[in-house]
Amino acid sequence: MSTPAKRKLAIIANAPSPYRIAQHLRIADELGDQVELWSLFLCEHNWQPWNFELPERIRPVIFGPGESVGKKHSLKHFWKDWKKGGEVVRWLQEHGVEAVISTGYNSPALVRLIAWCRRHGMPNYMFGDSNVHGDRVKGWRRWLKLRYVRWVVRSVSGLMPCGEYGRRYFEPYGGSAKPCFFMPHEPDYRRIFEVTDEAQARVKQKFQLSEGRRRIVYSGRLAPVKRVDTLIDAFVRIAAERPEWDLLVVGGGPLETELKARVPEELKNRVAWTGFIDDPHELATLYTCGEAFVLPSSYEPWAVVVCEAAAAGLAIASSRVVGAAGELCRDNVNGRLFTPGDVDGLAAALLDMTENDDRLRHYRLASLRLLDDWRRRGDPVQGVRLALAEEGLLPSPPPVTPIPATPTTLRAQPLAAGALPPGSIH
Repeated sequence: MSTPAKRKLAIIANAPSPYRIAQHLRIADELGDQVELWSLFLCEHNWQPWNFELPERIRPVIFGPGESVGKKHSLKHFWKDWKKGGEVVRWLQEHGVEAVISTGYNSPALVRLIAWCRRHGMPNYMFGDSNVHGDRVKGWRRWLKLRYVRWVVRSVSGLMPCGEYGRRYFEPYGGSAKPCFFMPHEPDYRRIFEVTDEAQARVKQKFQLSEGRRRIVYSGRLAPVKRVDTLIDAFVRIAAERPEWDLLVVGGGPLETELKARVPEELKNRVAWTGFIDDPHELATLYTCGEAFVLPSSYEPWAVVVCEAAAAGLAIASSRVVGAAGELCRDNVNGRLFTPGDVDGLAAALLDMTENDDRLRHYRLASLRLLDDWRRRGDPVQGVRLALAEEGLLPSPPPVTPIPATPTTLRAQPLAAGALPPGSIH
């Protein structure tokens, strides 16, 4: 009996990133018997100084060698990008691609691709990481956006948002009439689940994290939209009431000097700064050095860091406008939600999460349960399977069983100096 031909799928993105590469690797590995994946990138470099190689098994193709993602508004750049879209279309035709996943609609190249797929009947599912809380434009810009995004939604075969907030984002633009399958960015969960005590000890030594201290973790850029100033101010307010707790700030950015200066002199030894972390294993290990996590952003389309925090079994406090919080942060279940910029609200959330070991343990275990549920409902590879099945290119898939399995217990935490053993945390 002859082996059925593999379906040819191309995912077209602006530029590679660690999370996108991890996603494509999963698709290549888990659907490799049925799907020939091609990863097409319009630019070679992303906006972050990540250092990685593109693995051959995702079949990477770069259409903008040496180019970086960025805002380019000149007519020259518009025309260059439009022509790049034509190059992508010709590549798809020459390679016999049967289905496309396009990542957004924010460049002339992607617009040209969307229009071509519609005219030629090519299945094209659009990934988008927007969420409903970021849809804020008004006036003539709202009028223009309504018409443009409605055309985009009409033109694609279906939608692949990161989560529920993303699905709701597309509703005013006709999204309810389209097939919709979740395709969220996600971390390498195995990397977080399998952090060793030895790796944790190395990281603590490198960043001078004292044994016996408890930590609230922030991970992300130090940029205005992240509102890390809110977190620092909230930590300052609770520091006297929670003397055993420190703050661990993971990441770098333009506000680093300003934010460090915001910490009072008497608390500087309780706030650790790692700078930008390029090593994914080191990043995974840093999460396991804490027990609670905070993301205070004024807006986040998705935020993989919330997935990472849940995978590490941390209690989570998040602003209400974070996309991933819609799936992985439930108020008074595994943490607290608060309004962006509300220092009082965040301080109250931190006091609540750290009030006692029983509550903290409850929140942390709930994070693992919510993550396991989300990995069953929002698996990105399953989203691809469902989209291809919708087009008759693959059979309908069975329900997801997460691999590797989500842990059901917590890592042991070092005993805080002078504290009674937190026997409920294992």
